[in-house]
Amino acid sequence: DLPSHPELLDWLAVDFMDSGWNMKHLLKTLLMSATYRQSSKVDHELSQRDPDNRYLARGPRFRLPAETIRDQALAVAGLLSPKMYGPPVKPPQPSLGLSAAFGSSTDWQTSSGDDRYRRGLYTTWRRSNPYPSMSAFDAPTREVCTLRRVRTNTPLQALVTLNDPVYIEAAQAYARLVLQQPEPLEGRMKFALTRALQRPVSSDELAVLCRLYDQAFNLFRQQPQQAAKLATDPIGPAPVEADVIELAAWTVVANSIFNLDEFLMRL
Repeated sequence: DLPSHPELLDWLAVDFMDSGWNMKHLLKTLLMSATYRQSSKVDHELSQRDPDNRYLARGPRFRLPAETIRDQALAVAGLLSPKMYGPPVKPPQPSLGLSAAFGSSTDWQTSSGDDRYRRGLYTTWRRSNPYPSMSAFDAPTREVCTLRRVRTNTPLQALVTLNDPVYIEAAQAYARLVLQQPEPLEGRMKFALTRALQRPVSSDELAVLCRLYDQAFNLFRQQPQQAAKLATDPIGPAPVEADVIELAAWTVVANSIFNLDEFLMRL
């Protein structure tokens, strides 16, 4: 088929040349355009006029790339390091105690400091032992060039975002960030949802998560040892003034937010 917007393609081509063939400029222009940033939601009128979205009546809807899912959770939790360049790093991953090809271990010594929270772009990648959580979200093997990533939806992906050490630590950090807000429960819940989803939240959404918090809090009040473990492992000791039962309950809420379809998708 011929392009649906030939004049727009001509304009982008000229702008690309005028920028000195700057790829970053081109990508930024595309991603910050009103067309790309529009919602993927569609009303009846638009679905009738442009059912296949050929004329870009709505924005695209797709799951975020593997690296971005991890980076987003760390960024919302306030952990993501802005450090650029340098050698690859080794973020947390599940310990398996197995051997990869040629006898090397699948486990590694986790990087410390800011390197623990570097962007996924800098993660150490071995062909015989790729980073497991990114593989679950269809990250390329890097053995050959990949022009377009394949996207799958499997139960394993939900298990990753629920249980992988990176996402647990991000949820723990987010719980501590939320508890720093000098507001009652509903105000803190509104902060947690709004920061993660970047949109106004409804009273029904707040009510659902407030009920989840109450259930988790009552459960952990009966199991203080489990609460202490969830609130501190792997992130480290809780702040002196913090209640570990409250921290554990907020960790459950944060983990649930990080597993929302809206959080994992480009809508």
